[in-house]
Amino acid sequence: MKNHFYNLVAFFIILIFNTFGYSQPSFTLIHTNDTHSQIEPCFSKIWTNNVGGVIRRYAAIQEIRKSEPHLLLLDAGDFLQGTPYFNYFGGEVEIHLMNMMGYDVVALGNHEFDNGSAALAKKLKKACFTVVCANYIFHNKNLSKIVKPYTTITVDGIKVGIFGLLTNLQELTSPTTFKEVTFFDPIGKAKEVVSILKNKYQCDLIICLSHLGIDATRTGVNDIQLAEQVGEIDIIIGGHTHKYLETPYVVNNVQILQAGSAGAYLGKMKISRSTNQ
Repeated sequence: MKNHFYNLVAFFIILIFNTFGYSQPSFTLIHTNDTHSQIEPCFSKIWTNNVGGVIRRYAAIQEIRKSEPHLLLLDAGDFLQGTPYFNYFGGEVEIHLMNMMGYDVVALGNHEFDNGSAALAKKLKKACFTVVCANYIFHNKNLSKIVKPYTTITVDGIKVGIFGLLTNLQELTSPTTFKEVTFFDPIGKAKEVVSILKNKYQCDLIICLSHLGIDATRTGVNDIQLAEQVGEIDIIIGGHTHKYLETPYVVNNVQILQAGSAGAYLGKMKISRSTNQ
């Protein structure tokens, strides 16, 4: 595995991980997490200049699409809350821009529920991407119709199963909002969904969009524990803990990825499969 990273415009950083071989068919996986309504560039202690911002992210994605047409764009949650854009527009701007960038599948984070289930459902009705979360039942009927436990996408002949997991909201949202959902153990639901994706849908690759946190313990199961107990997952794209992983963290042959926060990083992984497999 050869890993490297490079800078784009004004310190917009893309991580590149090449894995699963180099023969066709293949596709490019791009991922984000915890962008937290960061529409404009933000400042960081690491760089002397500002970083990220939706315009840079959009430009980077478009540039990648020019040379790599088979592309899967995913997000691991907490795309809402964190700047006045959310306070004023309530998620309208973020979802509109994610539609423009061409996101395929997005997981829910805890901050998506900051204005309650009904408000979230109203905004997600305008989403052009699939929203996944396997370990919750949503009592709001509109939200339950929108959010799916999993989905499958075929990219250049590779069938990819994608599901979402969300941390326990009990300590992370209002008591009123928590009553609007029913939480299930992430490990149990992961095993159940992975079995469906592998056996029923015959997926070649299983990706979990996890908003559990790579090493979080206060709110229960984390990504490391998930990988230890559900080794059939190929890739965990994580969020919640805002970790910047320059290279994949490998546990039980499961590759765990996480791309920082606030849109300062855009993760990129090349996935390919031998044509005789």
